[in-house]
Amino acid sequence: MKLTYRIIGGIACILLLIINSGQKSAAQQMSPVMNWEDANMLAVRENKLVLVAAGVQPDKKLFSNPDIKHFLGRTSVAIYMDMQSEAGKRFEPKLLLTPFPVYAFFMPFGDLLITADAREVARNPQVLADAAKQAQEIARIKQNNSRSIQFVKSLSDEQFRAAQEEGKTIFMYFRRSDCRKCLWMEKNVFNLDKVADFYNRYFIPCEIDDTTGGWAEQYGIKNFPAYLFVNPEKKVIYKTEGEWSADRFLEEGEKALEKAKGITFINIPWPEVLKKARLEGKLIFVDVYGQLGKERRALGNTVYRDPGVADFFNRHFVNVDYDLTKTDEKSFSSDFSFAMYFLDNAGNMLHQVVELPDTTGLVEEARRAMEGRGLTAVAAKYRDGYRDKEFIETYIQLLARAGKPDEAARITKDYLEEFSWEKLKEMKYWKLFRAHFKAADSGLFADFYIHRTEFYPLFGEKEVDDKVREVWEAGAESYIREQEGKFVFDEKGFKEYGKRLKKEKVENRNYILRKARMNAAEKVGDWRVFSELAEERWNEERVPETELYAWGVKINEHCQDKSIRYKAARWFAIAAYQIEEKEKREGKIRISSYKGFFEKLVNDLLKE
Repeated sequence: MKLTYRIIGGIACILLLIINSGQKSAAQQMSPVMNWEDANMLAVRENKLVLVAAGVQPDKKLFSNPDIKHFLGRTSVAIYMDMQSEAGKRFEPKLLLTPFPVYAFFMPFGDLLITADAREVARNPQVLADAAKQAQEIARIKQNNSRSIQFVKSLSDEQFRAAQEEGKTIFMYFRRSDCRKCLWMEKNVFNLDKVADFYNRYFIPCEIDDTTGGWAEQYGIKNFPAYLFVNPEKKVIYKTEGEWSADRFLEEGEKALEKAKGITFINIPWPEVLKKARLEGKLIFVDVYGQLGKERRALGNTVYRDPGVADFFNRHFVNVDYDLTKTDEKSFSSDFSFAMYFLDNAGNMLHQVVELPDTTGLVEEARRAMEGRGLTAVAAKYRDGYRDKEFIETYIQLLARAGKPDEAARITKDYLEEFSWEKLKEMKYWKLFRAHFKAADSGLFADFYIHRTEFYPLFGEKEVDDKVREVWEAGAESYIREQEGKFVFDEKGFKEYGKRLKKEKVENRNYILRKARMNAAEKVGDWRVFSELAEERWNEERVPETELYAWGVKINEHCQDKSIRYKAARWFAIAAYQIEEKEKREGKIRISSYKGFFEKLVNDLLKE
């Protein structure tokens, strides 16, 4: 009997909800008896939403507008929920911490869609109708979505390694269990297909509760929800917070992606670069590189993507990059080679760099250019006769970083020759000497060579002997000079230098002289001498496969003499055979073997 009465009561409630009488208000349609489960069943059958008046008794006057009453009756199954009752307490978590009294729209048996404050509705019933329309649109979107952001629940170094390997950014979502906005984003934004697909594709998403891992404290998170976009080096690229629509949340992700790219480079004709720099009142930064340059890839993956570096360069410079293997040289200054350049907005050179210590180093080089301390200004000051010691040492370092080792060596020679050879025992001067000194004909080097054993206890025997060999090698290379765009070899001077090495009993002098003579032959195009010396080295030395291969490439590209090409082809045929025999003996194939390259060179060299 009780069951029958319950069924009859349920039917009566349903009838009350679906009868649209002009005599009845929406307040009368809101059932005080129907429970949450029954309302959801009815909403499913009628393809409607569930409207819950949580802790608020609808005022009859509130729904006197027939349009609002009709719209709500057509789109929603409405019930009243006493929040002080046991049913109300069970229902409360579904409000996602939304304070009541409130009107709340739900998907049938599903998530909270949107709420309308009871006080605002009392003042203006249209607020509830507008909320219903928004709820319908949100529900329509949710019905057509099935995917969600795939969050990693515990952030560790593993995610940062993955970000490095995949070239991605870490997306850190900071939440709290008592955060209403967090819960709403999780129920209504993170589980939309377009949001999920975007964040899963471009980021490594990590969900972080404020009580775990200490990440919130580390990054200074105070408000929730918060969103951090962090690079593999754990540096913040972009930070934001709040409760947003799906479109706004995607916009924030797009901003993070753009910032993750680092320095914004453009590639436009040089006259347009100058015009843009003048209009924006900026300097010009130019990175000229080769497509396969490892240094450029390292810069692009780390230095140029560093948030601090990127922000600095995007604010102060028009940034241009040119790949010399692709770019039409007419589109930019022909004075550029592989390096990084800083110019004013008229195109005048301020500074030049080819080597960087770290990310801080790049910003420091930029500041040099901006503050008039760049290589151009320092060189002009040196030409004017300024000779302060600290200034000269700085000038030498700038020349070295600018890819001008010969100039750095010349200034170092002039600077250190003012001192006795014993001064080189001081670490400061030894470092300059070790890094940049190359003058074999210098009296300073002659004295150092005589007393070299006194430096062994200070800097190590190998370090000292390596420097000695380096200077002798530089001296041997100095007899090939460029004159009017052509290389000229001083044969007579080179022979005299060889006699000097013999007199000084220099170790490995044959190796030093033969290598320098080979380089000279290559530059002047004397491929017969080049091949003869190469064969001598190949027969007498253990030549690395990389160097041997480089010889063959040079002969193949620049030498047309068939006898020389045949001689070189013989080297590579023998070298390939030796590699094959060694692999057979060892029973394994080396992945890094040059066998295939050598075999191809044989074919190329023997082609008519």
